[in-house]
Amino acid sequence: MQRPYLIFLPLIIIPCLRSFNSSAQTSGFRLKTADSLFQAKRYTQSLEHYEEILKQRQYTPAMLLKMAYIHEGLNQMGSAMYYLNLYAIATNDESVSAKIEEIATKYDLDGYEVTDSDRFWSFYLDNHFYVSLALAALIILMVSIMYHARRRQHVRPIGSAIAVAVLSIVLFVHQQYGTIRARGIIADASTYVMDGPSAGASVIDIVGDGHRVEVLGKKDVWLKIKWDEEVAYVKQNSIRPVRL
Repeated sequence: MQRPYLIFLPLIIIPCLRSFNSSAQTSGFRLKTADSLFQAKRYTQSLEHYEEILKQRQYTPAMLLKMAYIHEGLNQMGSAMYYLNLYAIATNDESVSAKIEEIATKYDLDGYEVTDSDRFWSFYLDNHFYVSLALAALIILMVSIMYHARRRQHVRPIGSAIAVAVLSIVLFVHQQYGTIRARGIIADASTYVMDGPSAGASVIDIVGDGHRVEVLGKKDVWLKIKWDEEVAYVKQNSIRPVRL
């Protein structure tokens, strides 16, 4: 294993010195074993345990950082960025988001630029709970208006009823899909980006691993992605979905 460039070391030390509140439960014995191997600098052995833990949909933020650190030391920046992105999702740590941008710039990786859309989405996710409360309050208000119009004014509150129906749909969509933004990290060193969901389509680009893309949909074994602000397609097994 090559000597790590220590890009992730400052990020690892801090989480190890404090307790993380994670909703995910971890396999205690296996995690302790992996952490012991990591401390003994037996990185590849510890990585095997961490990967098995994650396959069971269990993790700690510190574990994700260690996985990123190990892959960085192996000069596998695509995997390193993947685990660092997972850590960012798990913690919503803005300082790590800045570190991701810094590394992406260093290694010339696309998909990490912060756009106005990203800022809006981040603001929306940070205030997801309050948006839910606001929508619920509006629905209650509209129901109250409906009641007042029917009982006190003896009129049919058609407008209020429509408003309640629309707000209810918006609240449902907000609750079910409001936290979903499908992104993925390109996993293969030579990934073909195509202009259509077919092996016979034209090749737009051939890219290496580590680039982050927004996933727009799926057709058969092809994922529909956004690449250079255009719609493109890649094989599904070439993308590692960024989700926990």
